[in-house]
Amino acid sequence: MQRPAFIPLSAALLSSTVLLFGGVAHAATARRTHPKAPQASGQATAPAATTYTAPHAAVPASLKDTGAGEAITVSVSRHGVGGGLIRPETAAQSVSTIAREFIAKQSPASNTLALVTLSPGANVAMGDPFGVTDQSSVSVRGLNQQEIGYVFEGAPMNDPDNYTPNSSEWVDSENMESVQLKQGSPDIDIPTNFSAGGTMNVRMRDPEHERGGQVDVSYGSHQMNRQYLRYDSGDIANTGLRMFASFSNLTSQAWRGPGRNDRRHMDFKAIKDWGNSFISLSMTYNNEQTAWYSTPSLSDWNKYGLGGGINLNGTYSFGDANYYKGYGTSWTDYFISGQSHFELRHDLTLDVTPYYYHGTGNYPLGTYTLQNTGTYYNGTSAVNGSLAGNNYSQDGNTAAIWDWIGRESYTGLNAALHYDHGANHLTFGAWYGYTDMNVNEPFSALDESGNASGSYLRLDNGLKLNGWQYHTITQTAAIYIGDELRLMHDRLRIGVGFKEVMTARNGTLQQPGPQYHAGYNSAEPLPRMNISFKVNDNVQLFANVTTSFRLPMGSAFYNQYNSPYDASLYQTANRSLKDEYSIAEEVGARYHDRWVTGSVTLFNYNFVHHAINEYINAVPYFLDAGGMTSRGVDAELGLAPWHHISPYFSGEYLYATTDNNITMDGVTYATKGKVATSAPRWMGAIGLQYDDGTFFGNISMKYVDKEYGTFMNDERIPGHKQVDMMIGVRGPNIGFLKAPSLRLNIINLTDSHYLSGVYNTGATAGTATYYVAPSFACLGTFSAGF
Repeated sequence: MQRPAFIPLSAALLSSTVLLFGGVAHAATARRTHPKAPQASGQATAPAATTYTAPHAAVPASLKDTGAGEAITVSVSRHGVGGGLIRPETAAQSVSTIAREFIAKQSPASNTLALVTLSPGANVAMGDPFGVTDQSSVSVRGLNQQEIGYVFEGAPMNDPDNYTPNSSEWVDSENMESVQLKQGSPDIDIPTNFSAGGTMNVRMRDPEHERGGQVDVSYGSHQMNRQYLRYDSGDIANTGLRMFASFSNLTSQAWRGPGRNDRRHMDFKAIKDWGNSFISLSMTYNNEQTAWYSTPSLSDWNKYGLGGGINLNGTYSFGDANYYKGYGTSWTDYFISGQSHFELRHDLTLDVTPYYYHGTGNYPLGTYTLQNTGTYYNGTSAVNGSLAGNNYSQDGNTAAIWDWIGRESYTGLNAALHYDHGANHLTFGAWYGYTDMNVNEPFSALDESGNASGSYLRLDNGLKLNGWQYHTITQTAAIYIGDELRLMHDRLRIGVGFKEVMTARNGTLQQPGPQYHAGYNSAEPLPRMNISFKVNDNVQLFANVTTSFRLPMGSAFYNQYNSPYDASLYQTANRSLKDEYSIAEEVGARYHDRWVTGSVTLFNYNFVHHAINEYINAVPYFLDAGGMTSRGVDAELGLAPWHHISPYFSGEYLYATTDNNITMDGVTYATKGKVATSAPRWMGAIGLQYDDGTFFGNISMKYVDKEYGTFMNDERIPGHKQVDMMIGVRGPNIGFLKAPSLRLNIINLTDSHYLSGVYNTGATAGTATYYVAPSFACLGTFSAGF
């Protein structure tokens, strides 16, 4: 397989980089499975010497890692320990934080999942080289991405229907301050109920105090073309107010198969500071149309590899169910969050975060041929007569595209009061969340070229032909209280907490048939306890016991019919599902001095009512799989720069098992004791960062052991490794341009071809599908402040 034709351009760009900046230096980065529901400083890089601090005089409790009521300030050199992949932590739980130092040097289109690839416990399967699309996934300690709580600017970001992250939509990487992965259960004040597998917390950079901005221009493999512009107002007079706004535009070809990606994104943030209080407002807007990459079975991958046999077709012929325009996606959303911190007294503070999200778009489910008669609409009602609105028919059949159209929104308010009294640090808070999810699946007529006509297929009486249509409203109310007792001059900390989460879900199936209303109510008590002991200035020991839960998926409660082909049930509503509940324990140790920062954590999870939300043999299953156990050890280590080189290492040993037999379609599979899917036994990562102020670069390697794709462990993908690299150079100010830089990010340096993870789990061999890892790709970026 030849590498992309962009390699000569890459070499030319690299040569130009050295020539341009070298002299300057001398003088001075198939069926209902659709992308929406995958189942399973004003400068481009930080200046030569700088520090970053906590964004405000005090930070919300949800952003801390040191316990209730404590505000911390972190000062880390840009040439810090581990090159920005690790920092000193003090929380009584496992935490891995990716800092701005590392983020600023990665591919500028990187989404959140790509940035945590090297962190312990994170098994990331990317389907796109630059993270442009959401066709990727992450599992943590053997728990899939639907069991992880995603928080951005203090607000929950899980999709309200299927709980996936859709992280490419959140924020441009130039505007990210940090990505924090808490591999264990969530903090008590996190506003999410999908966090049995831990939490991922993303923070946006604050506006600068000095007026200025940043511009990035990138070009690379697969006609990747991106522009980014940011403007910072600086401090506005004596108001204590500052803000920034940014815009980015991206286009590229699909890295394999036909199709294109287009993304337009805007970020905005404003902060008002006074004393030890602040109010902030964060907003984002995202509009994208992205290609869809097929997810082959293992047998197809072994037969075709990266050949055309696994890709979608670029030209249309009547009846072609593999045409690429039947799978491309379109999605538009906007998000608002208002994190605020108020110092009411020296010992009393209040954190308040209101938020709102709205998204709408189309995720096509493929192209089909429909009979003009003998067809069923909305499940149980037969079509009496010809379909109206069709453009292209043959032999009594109509060419159509099946669309998944969603309109979703969620809003809420999370507030916490913190009171310090002697050795006690109390937290009391409440969270209310409201989500509204509308889904319908109409059919649109196609013309002879395979293009949608813009009109939905309708019956003679005007009713729209629809495969599925439902509306779900979910309300969540939670109250929580915690206390941290600090003894022995703060060396010993003992924390206890309790959270009660109450959920009411009500929905309607807006189709003819026996079912109309669906409802679900639950109340989950979530106690927790932790303890940490600072042995000396360098060593900390910690342990915790936490509980968490996850609601069943909303769409599990509705009948789904086999329309338009017949009136049979494609999925029967599962009304016996219960909340997945977990008990997790961690025991760990940390070490930190001026040269070394590291940690080791032993963990154990026990699940009851473990939920399976998978498409198996193209049929959706929403099952209670009984128990699951996950246990192992995580470790990470970062070293201070030596001759400008900052090493980082991480690793995990994992043993995750299914504890009960699983029954599907009346067949019971002997899965008890089998290794869980998407749970590699071993993972390891190495990262080396170099930065002397002028030249900078990094190289990393991630190894992932074999993974089972089936519950019966009769099919697995082999272990794999990937090497990525970045090289760059900075120059002095040129006119109004501040610290201009050039960098080249190389993805999959060795051009390894492999399956990167499980897309849909199968029961037995031949029924699972997988992500295909992107081949060699590179992206060159010019960046400067002004």
